Amino acid sequence: MRLRMLAASLLAALSLNGVAGAEETAKAPKAPKWEQFDQEDGIRMFRRDVPGSSIVALRGEGFIEAPITKVASVLADRKRSPEWIDRLVKTKVLRELSDTEAINWNHIKTPTPLKDRDFVFKTVITTNAAKKQVVFSYYSVKDPLAPEYDAYVRGDFQSGKFELTMGERTNKDGTKTRGTIVVAEVIVDPRGSVPTFLVNMVQKSWPHKTLTALRRQVQKPDIKDDPRVVERLTREGFI
Repeated sequence: MRLRMLAASLLAALSLNGVAGAEETAKAPKAPKWEQFDQEDGIRMFRRDVPGSSIVALRGEGFIEAPITKVASVLADRKRSPEWIDRLVKTKVLRELSDTEAINWNHIKTPTPLKDRDFVFKTVITTNAAKKQVVFSYYSVKDPLAPEYDAYVRGDFQSGKFELTMGERTNKDGTKTRGTIVVAEVIVDPRGSVPTFLVNMVQKSWPHKTLTALRRQVQKPDIKDDPRVVERLTREGFI
């Protein structure tokens, strides 16, 4: 039971911290297609095999009734990440590389007696004005400011992202609601003593839990747009 709880908490906690994996080369094998396995509350859930690995990739697609500036601001706000990312105890920025790139560290709580996990990862933010799209990508890196400690097991983000696209939803009465279409993807290896089959067993909960938590967070009355996000998207013609 504790192993199952660990696997579930790690996948939920890593929702924010997907990973942009290595770029494909012309000789790289084509990735398997996404397979939808469930749909709930307007959130579609997918999985796909990862060649050469027993870990599965997870994907969630859903609509959030909030402007893209608000959703992007929540993802950019590292200080408040523990409010909505399950089991995230602490997060900190190790290095600000630019306005769009940073090295971060996360501490993830796991059930006793298993060791907590920590992750060191790079965050990259890109925009596509033509598609009205903002993408947050993440991948594991090594950094001298965050050496491995015996107190934690160092996990590995293999790939993932949050892809935000301005869009609208058609309601049952035919009216339209503007908001943000969100695609969340992650491939994560918690390493240590957690069997991969237990990690994969909780695949049904991760996409739904992640997007549901993000929906709740953007609706909090004290959530404000990040001025840097607004300035950039305004300059690039999003709004």
